[in-house]
Amino acid sequence: MLFGFGKKQTKRYLGIDIGAGGIKVVELVNEKGRGRLVTYGYSEHAIDGAVIHPLDNTKATAELLTKICQKSGTTSTRAIGALPLNSVFSAIVAVPRGKDEKAMKEAVNEQVKRLTPMPLEEMITYSTFIDPLKIKEEKKPAALPGSPPPVISSKDYVRVLVTGAAKSLVQKYIEIFKLAKLELVALDTEAFALIRALVGKDKSTIMIVDMGYTRTNLTIVEKGVPFLTRSINVGGGSVTQKIMEQLHISEAEAERTKQDLGTMAESDSQMGEGLQAILASIFQPMLNEIKYASEVFSKMELTDGKKIEKIILTGGSARLPSLAKELAAALNINVYVGDPWTRVMTPDELRPILDEIGPKFSIAIGLAMREMD
Repeated sequence: MLFGFGKKQTKRYLGIDIGAGGIKVVELVNEKGRGRLVTYGYSEHAIDGAVIHPLDNTKATAELLTKICQKSGTTSTRAIGALPLNSVFSAIVAVPRGKDEKAMKEAVNEQVKRLTPMPLEEMITYSTFIDPLKIKEEKKPAALPGSPPPVISSKDYVRVLVTGAAKSLVQKYIEIFKLAKLELVALDTEAFALIRALVGKDKSTIMIVDMGYTRTNLTIVEKGVPFLTRSINVGGGSVTQKIMEQLHISEAEAERTKQDLGTMAESDSQMGEGLQAILASIFQPMLNEIKYASEVFSKMELTDGKKIEKIILTGGSARLPSLAKELAAALNINVYVGDPWTRVMTPDELRPILDEIGPKFSIAIGLAMREMD
């Protein structure tokens, strides 16, 4: 969580994911610590029109959000939003362990000042202590004369995850929710929302690959903590554009073709080969970035595990045909399409459609689950 605005007062919450590919809304009710789906709604990316990011027109975005809530029949007005990963500062720092938590936070701020892309005064930051602040004291033997200095261990320092965003960005979200007449309970990060929805209590070292419309975000998670995040300008929109160029069709036709790639590849082998070639040209940059992120993570000093154990795909383009299979073969690692509904109670009759749209709702579901932790 980046920061919160109020206390828990209800059992129903809206998770609202505002992105370039549209708005997703999920309403969950807390039943004995587990979320049950009440309703959901979403807007699609505008086809054959100018692409305007939702944050560039807060009034229009608020109006669209209001319509989605009305049409889907949401009843709660308390909502949790998410800041886009590529706009969030995130770093893990280590500070000497001390008895005074206030002094440790001051030490954290001193380190963060040297890392942030803008003055700390222009940002809102939130610190999460990864290691326990207090540990059982052990009596250390006296050092012998001439002996080398003791090695610094994890008992001597505390790892702290610091996330932050520009105040001007946060203000845009506050304005959108206010215009939509929704109470913004908190602004989370996309990384924590995805961990909540797709990882849960799994302590494995996992990479989450979130394929949005304009960007693909990579998050490496260790013991439920996002240790490394990266973002590249490749997404579902890139696939649509490539299909438009190769097949000489409109954006609307290309979007429909992308959705039907699996069926087309099975019915027409020649068409299937052509489409796979298109996908290959798009996914190579993503594959390169995954390899690079894995290498960077393996060299990080503050992590316990050095090897990615599995990859979870999510986002609107996660179900593109053979994507998981090709990534698994290229990386020699298990790759899965994540199911964010696993930790949510849903009606059996809705499962077919929920399974189909699930990957694009991962962030919204994770946001709605936040107050149920």
